Amino acid sequence: MLRSHLPIWALALVAGLWPALAVDAFAAPLSGFCNPQNPGTQGTRLGAASNFAQGWSPATLKAASRLGVRRFRDSLRWKDIERTKGSYRFEGARDLYPDELSRQGAHLTLTLNWGNPLYDGGETPHSAEALAAFGRFARAAVQRFPAIDTLEIGNEVNGANFVKGKVKADGLLRRADYHLAMVRAASLAVKAERPDITVLGGATHSLPAGFLWPLLEKDRTGVIEGLALHPYTTPIDQLPAQFALLCQSPALGTRSLHVTEFSSARPSQAPDDLVRAFAALASLGATEVDWYPLNPRGDRQAPLIDQAGRITPVGQAFRFVGEHLAGHPVRRLPADDFTFAAAFGPRAWVLWGAPRTLRITAPGVRAYDAQGRALPGDELNLAETRALILLADQPQTRPPFALGCQTQIADSRLQFAYPFPHEGAPSEDPFRRLARIDGVDRPLTAMPGQERRGVPWTPYLSLAAHRGVRLDGTSLRPAFGGTDGALVQSIAIAPNTGVELDLELTPTSGALDVQLRLGAQELDAFTLTAPVHLTRRLHSERGARLEVIVASASGATPASADYRIRLSQPGRCPA
Repeated sequence: MLRSHLPIWALALVAGLWPALAVDAFAAPLSGFCNPQNPGTQGTRLGAASNFAQGWSPATLKAASRLGVRRFRDSLRWKDIERTKGSYRFEGARDLYPDELSRQGAHLTLTLNWGNPLYDGGETPHSAEALAAFGRFARAAVQRFPAIDTLEIGNEVNGANFVKGKVKADGLLRRADYHLAMVRAASLAVKAERPDITVLGGATHSLPAGFLWPLLEKDRTGVIEGLALHPYTTPIDQLPAQFALLCQSPALGTRSLHVTEFSSARPSQAPDDLVRAFAALASLGATEVDWYPLNPRGDRQAPLIDQAGRITPVGQAFRFVGEHLAGHPVRRLPADDFTFAAAFGPRAWVLWGAPRTLRITAPGVRAYDAQGRALPGDELNLAETRALILLADQPQTRPPFALGCQTQIADSRLQFAYPFPHEGAPSEDPFRRLARIDGVDRPLTAMPGQERRGVPWTPYLSLAAHRGVRLDGTSLRPAFGGTDGALVQSIAIAPNTGVELDLELTPTSGALDVQLRLGAQELDAFTLTAPVHLTRRLHSERGARLEVIVASASGATPASADYRIRLSQPGRCPA
């Protein structure tokens, strides 16, 4: 077999698309979070993103103690500590707060990102002198504060908000080199003093494999020990599919996963979002998961404590997760594509999914909601966005519950998968997703996200010849540049089968032409300018493919929409 020695990102560039890769380029890593044989065996740490270095508040620390926070993610301001070259003065509450964390038995993931006016004019460090000084400052910090056990170098370095000067001006293609230089400078200096420190890099907003793959290919000495990621733009149920694509690169190797920011902007939904995101990330093998923010930041993200220091509903969920789920080995349980079920040690389980009943089958097992409130009865119901937690008085050798029947048989969101680049590799996605251009069907290619300007920072499907076309698990954009083209999602309906179609389409820009077909039969056709939620009873005697065809409306600029396609068999379950 011919083996290519080009790095992954170079192969992609040669082919003109991402990722067009050598067939055998995807050897499974031996360990790390990308190894499906070893997920979450050590349990996942739960932390909170605080801002003590920006606004010290003893009341906030006391509230965090009541909340049970034992891991913080915070920063130190280099320019305030090194005001004369080579001299470090840790003084004042904003510089000394890690001592308070130590007294409470807490640990700190320290983010080091900003520059110092003494070097490179305060820009993001890039010169040899500034990088060396940055490393010395990192070493001084870990020498001074034993609470620090993890360093996160940079903060959302793939964006424009947290880089300055030359590093920002030189553009995204050079950003990986600058970032790797900062990580290397910090790691070399810190490891000489405290080899126990874990050094994180990547430090990205979203899950942009197009940025991360080249970065990790260049890190041939492995100074990036763990990836720091902020997957804000990935819906919780899409995390497994997008991480699976990220893990297709062997460059990730044995690195650990640290989600140093995740959040919710929906206060009423935030407790369930916290539990579901933690459970999903833990089941993917995350080492660390930090909720953002600990206290209000004025950015609409739901905090764990309010301005008065009171624990919020999402704070109650944080405390409940910290007491019963964090730090326990996690194992995803087999169910179906529409149900999430995971065991945390032998005494806790988390579930959610398509509506169905759940019956507790063992004594001494109680059910709770995301905030830790006991739920009455042994007959319970799963819901798609509501977490259900089961706790047992004694360790259990098998899951202490039984799931009832449910009618759902297909879901474009929950079953969305990115095509695996191995030729002929099977996909668990029952939907066929393609572009139909001038009557010819063409397969879509998995694009990693942020591989160039103007594209999503998360994985998506597209075409090399029509790069404006986009499709992912929640949204679509049929932009074919004046060509007669449409995005088609289809699924096979078995012979002599009755099903119910549930289709949701919400335009986010422009107008769309929509067509529904079952084999050669047109079921419906309309132009979409406002949200539509329709259901159709369908029956196929001989078997046929159901197609949902979406194009930008004739003569209109490229349009986009959020979508969801579900199929159910209403008579599948007994009355």
